[in-house]
Amino acid sequence: MLSIEIDGSYGEGGGQIIRTALTLSAITQKPMRISNIRAGRPNPGLQMQHLTAAKAVRNVCRGMLEKAELRSTELIFHPGKIVGGKYEFDIGTAGSVTLVAQTIIPILLFASKKSELRIIGGTHVMKSPGYDYFEKVLIPAVSRFGVDVETQMIKPGYYPKGGGIIDVKINPSEPKGCTDWYSEEIIHALIRISGLPTSIAIREKKIFVQNEIEKIFIRENDALSVGNAVTAWKGLRGSYVLGEKGKRAEIVAQEALDELNIDCDVDMHLADQLLIYAALAKGETKYTTDKITEHLKTNSYIISQFLDRKITIDGEMILVQ
Repeated sequence: MLSIEIDGSYGEGGGQIIRTALTLSAITQKPMRISNIRAGRPNPGLQMQHLTAAKAVRNVCRGMLEKAELRSTELIFHPGKIVGGKYEFDIGTAGSVTLVAQTIIPILLFASKKSELRIIGGTHVMKSPGYDYFEKVLIPAVSRFGVDVETQMIKPGYYPKGGGIIDVKINPSEPKGCTDWYSEEIIHALIRISGLPTSIAIREKKIFVQNEIEKIFIRENDALSVGNAVTAWKGLRGSYVLGEKGKRAEIVAQEALDELNIDCDVDMHLADQLLIYAALAKGETKYTTDKITEHLKTNSYIISQFLDRKITIDGEMILVQ
């Protein structure tokens, strides 16, 4: 079978190209080669979380990887049979556990038996969905496709040491198209803090209280590195803001709140993350979002290289047929 050729610098040019291509290669059983990996980034080539995702995909489908090395700008993958079971993947850094999980979950839906994953790394880090967004927004949204996935965080992990642990259970299930997305106007907020003064979380909570939000939860956890994260959501619209040194607690909370001021089915990040499920699902999927990102457009292009589905983006509406 001819290998599908992917230009890793296409569009947004980030790690999502690698993850989506690996996932769909495993599911469709089509070999692929990615070149120019993250060519336009300050640190081009494969980083640890990309390598962990690639090796995880290889393990769950008994595939073969070539050029899977740190900072490699090329990756070749020959998929094998998908095998469910128990797996553990340790990124070894504060690389995102949720991005590795997102790569593996769709593949194991097509296994012949239930799977259990343990992933070790960063649960709340920059430029990736925080664990609480993953649990409270993405997993409920994925369930709308008839997919059965459970998740639990055992321990949080922040930059630079990581060490966070999540468990994910995946039952084999065939995704079905969805056009019915539930809406909720009650805002929930979850504030996490590790190794920092509790007063930071209290100041963040005050912002939500001032906006007449009642469902606010503070979680203080032990972690290898200090950290603070605020996640807010109403139905399938969510936001995640990471606390940073020098950034006032009030600003962190306000940014999370401001991101929820949207009127659509799903937020712009979820719109992107759901696209692969919509493309794999039998039947039509349709949803609206607040903004069409370059990330989503790039993801749509990569999906089209593996699957014969029509993806229409019209304004802020996404239709998959």
